[in-house]
Parts: sequence; C-alpha cells; structure tokens
Amino acid sequence: MEKISIFVVAIVLASLGSPVYAVKNSEAGSQNIGTSQAQQQVATSPSPTGYQIQNQVNTQNQGEASQLRINTQEQMGTVAAQVQDLLKVRTTGGIGEQVRQIAQEQNQAQNQIQTELGKVEARGGLLKSLIGPDYQALKNMQKAMEQNQLRIGQLEQLQNQLANQSDIAMVQETIQALTVQNTALQNRVNLEERSGGMFGWLFKLFAR
Repeated sequence: MEKISIFVVAIVLASLGSPVYAVKNSEAGSQNIGTSQAQQQVATSPSPTGYQIQNQVNTQNQGEASQLRINTQEQMGTVAAQVQDLLKVRTTGGIGEQVRQIAQEQNQAQNQIQTELGKVEARGGLLKSLIGPDYQALKNMQKAMEQNQLRIGQLEQLQNQLANQSDIAMVQETIQALTVQNTALQNRVNLEERSGGMFGWLFKLFAR
C-alpha cells in the first residue's frame, strides 16, 4: 500500500511538473522567437551604402565649394576696389610713389588670380573625378598668395611713414582686405586639393 501511494504521488508530481515545464518552454520559445525577430529586423533594416555615403560627401563638398566661391569673389572685389583707392593716395614724394607702385602690382596680381580661378572653375564633372583639379592653376594661386603676403609686409612698413590720415586709413583697409582675400584663396585651394581624383596624384607631380 505504501508503495502504491508513493507511486501515485510520483505520478501526480510528474503530471504537475509537465505543465510547468511546458509553460517555461512556451515562455522560452516566445522569448527566442522575439529575439530572433528583433535580430532579423536589425539585420534587414536598411543602412547607408558606400555609394549613398559618397553622394552625401560629394553634395557637402559641392555646397562648401559654392559658398567658398561666393566668398572668394566677394573678397576679390573688395581688394580690387581698395587697390583703385590706393592708386589715388595724396602723399607725394617717394613714399607716395611706392604705395602707388604696390597698388599697380596688386592690380595686375588680381587679374592673374582671377584667371587662375577661372581655370579651377572650368575643371569639373567626369574629368575632375578622374584627374583631379587643375593643380597647375592651384600652384599659381599659391605663388600669387605668397606675393600678396610680401606686398602686405611692404604696405605695413610704408604705413608707418605716412602722415596723411586718409592715406593711412586706405593702406590699413587694403592690408586687411588682402589678408582676408588670402585666407579665402587658401581655403579654396585646400578644398580643391581634397577633391583628389582617381589619377590626381599623378597629375599633381607635373604641377610646378
């Protein structure tokens, strides 16, 4: 009898354990299904492709180039106007002549820089993506900026020797305009050089 009772209790306990185990299995199965679905959702969620990222970078560069183009042209116009004013300095004698000579040189330099900028603007599309920007034009712009910096130094020296307040103010404004223009030109050169090109490194070697 005792053996039968033990057997019955064992059967009851086993029968009670089965639903619990089934519930646990059901919960575990649901959890696994949820995890699997979440993983599948993450795996199938769209992510930016390399092509899309490149397009975003190109669009950003185009926007930056457009803004730099506008800024550079504005600064070029400001310097051109200042140079014309500088040609009218009232100071006579050697100092006045030196200031006017620098103004004439800068006027010629502005025309040259504008020409090189035109060459840079002309390079675009497929050609630019293959061989990069016009490195020779960028090199010429770099040389022109170095000459600009030399003229800035000369104007700073002459400024201390001027007596006419109007002339001093014009020289100061010209120095400031040239400095800002050089910064804008350098930013433009840096942006163009970053554009690279598939074979740009090769064509850059020939730029002198």
